[in-house]
Amino acid sequence: MPSNLLSATGFTPDSVAVSSADGSYTWAGLESRARRFAACLAAEGLSAGDRWALLARNRIEWTPMILGNLRAGTLYVPCNWHLNVDEVAYQLADSACHLLVVDAADEEVGREAAAVAGVTRIIVLDTTFEAWLDAQADVEPPEGPAGSVRNYTSGTTGRPKGVQRSDQTGDARSVLTGFSANWGRFYEFPEHGTHLVASPMYHALPTAFHNAALGLGQSIHYLGRFDPEEFLTTVERLQATTAAIVPTHVVRLAKEVETLEGRHDLSSLVSVVHGGAPCPRWAKEVLLDWWGPVVYEMFGSSEGTGPLRVTPREWKDRPGTVGLPAPHLRVAAFDDAGTRLADGTTGNLYFQRDDGQPEYVGAPDKTAANRLPGGWFTVGDIGWVDGDGYVFLSDRKIDMIISGGVNIYPAEIEAALIGHPAVSDCAVFGIPDDEWGEQVKAAVQFEAGTSATDEELIAWCLEKLAGFKCPRSIDVHVELPREATGKLKKRYLRDIYWEGRERAI
Repeated sequence: MPSNLLSATGFTPDSVAVSSADGSYTWAGLESRARRFAACLAAEGLSAGDRWALLARNRIEWTPMILGNLRAGTLYVPCNWHLNVDEVAYQLADSACHLLVVDAADEEVGREAAAVAGVTRIIVLDTTFEAWLDAQADVEPPEGPAGSVRNYTSGTTGRPKGVQRSDQTGDARSVLTGFSANWGRFYEFPEHGTHLVASPMYHALPTAFHNAALGLGQSIHYLGRFDPEEFLTTVERLQATTAAIVPTHVVRLAKEVETLEGRHDLSSLVSVVHGGAPCPRWAKEVLLDWWGPVVYEMFGSSEGTGPLRVTPREWKDRPGTVGLPAPHLRVAAFDDAGTRLADGTTGNLYFQRDDGQPEYVGAPDKTAANRLPGGWFTVGDIGWVDGDGYVFLSDRKIDMIISGGVNIYPAEIEAALIGHPAVSDCAVFGIPDDEWGEQVKAAVQFEAGTSATDEELIAWCLEKLAGFKCPRSIDVHVELPREATGKLKKRYLRDIYWEGRERAI
């Protein structure tokens, strides 16, 4: 009899383990599909450490593929479905993928990218996947080290790089019930319940909490494109216990609090984690007042700068902190010369992990540039650490504006702008200024059916910020280049102003 990875399978094999609006799997069905998927990878000639890529929207097949990958010992490369052919082809080639699994919605991009990268084996979820899976017997996969993921950084400057870490060790079962489950416990996930996946699984944050929930015995429900009303309705209908959301979701919920508050029973929620980008303080305060002490914050990155955690009570005591590091992690601020700074002093945030520094695969210069002696590494964040070890984030170094020798942090200005009733999204960055070096520029996206003048938006900022921080000019966009995970591709907005010129940062 083949073994199972998840304890819930033994207790309730016929209850729902994974669901969405399009279907569901039982716990027994999920385990069977995971074993057969591992056999599919082996039949394609993939062995431990080999890479395959997944280009697909959120759907229930993600879960058995992730579990099957763990059992096969392979590495999967989750591709952002917002990427174009060239960008997907780069990731396929750079990671030396042997196989691409793609959905019908992204099949055209996937096939073109695979042709460029020389990947000849393609499985389409909506057409060929089920027959491919059914061709394999449901047998016990060979024992060996667990598979993992090769995430690509978001590419703030230049091409993204694949990140390889060594923190997931052991077999598939120990990774799920040990490493992943401990992630959940760190954010006070319960042992049972239902976890909502509300963000794209190509990103590390929703995947980490998906795995954490599974490792603790929670079922998984995939939501479609985020809608505040649907999210709250689903919480009530499924009596959901946990979820992972991004700051964009927090802002959308907070802006609709007057119409949505009190309409849904949210008492089942235990821990809703937000992360992935800076969260405006005012929006988080709205959710805490509305939902109660269930809103946790996670800070981290694909490179392993986390997890940091701040509980609802801790955040109330220290508004703005991104929390305390997990026991295996240390954080400190250093100056540009590599000297460690005193508590409370703003500098470059460096991280030190018990399992060592991450590596940018195929990019030794980038790897070396982000390291200091003693095992410290950075991803370019700026902030400070207080005397009790709580970390505060100012901004990304690449995004910092230097005007007249003064450091200006866009995240603070963005948090003010997004509070304007007409603004649905915004970005702040520096553009050339012959007198001051840089001046503050804002780009905004308006809520449907609304607008505001530059003067009105600048006046709004002046009510909340010092004058030197406020935008001097504002561009209006139909849609800003933001990923669904909340990460903003700010360089697409900024770089057009710097063509032929060199930034000081």
